[in-house]
Amino acid sequence: MIHHLSFPRSQRCLLGLLCLAALAAPLSVGAQKVKEGSFGKAKAGGPLLTREQLRDCMAKQEKVRIESEETLALQTQFEREKAELQRLGGVLKEELAVLDRTSQEAVDQYNAKAAARDRTIDDFEARAPAYNLRVQGLKAQREAFTAACENRRFDEKDEIAIKKGK
Repeated sequence: MIHHLSFPRSQRCLLGLLCLAALAAPLSVGAQKVKEGSFGKAKAGGPLLTREQLRDCMAKQEKVRIESEETLALQTQFEREKAELQRLGGVLKEELAVLDRTSQEAVDQYNAKAAARDRTIDDFEARAPAYNLRVQGLKAQREAFTAACENRRFDEKDEIAIKKGK
């Protein structure tokens, strides 16, 4: 046992401050609140994602984002091609209405244009199933992300660590 009379006053004050600091340190660490983030609107009080679960969710989210952008670009391309095919169909219809059927050359030129449009339509239709599979794959990725991550809470410190490569 340390008797306070055996220490000079300045040492007693220092000893008292050290004791207070030692007692306060665990309180300040325990009092720190976890900064939370979430994918969607998570309910308070539920378990936090582990760092590995968060890493997986962030990877799934990024994959869905990239696939969504690529699929949207393909959709835009398909819509442009479809509009062009419809425009060409209208042009061919107008040409057919005024076509000189007595001229074999005019008929051959019209038939060549119509055949070229038909090949373009066949190509367009042949690519449609692959596009539809891609859309279904994107839907499955979104559902997987939703099931594993949506409305789940995580510690923002883990998110920062993952972004830093830890």
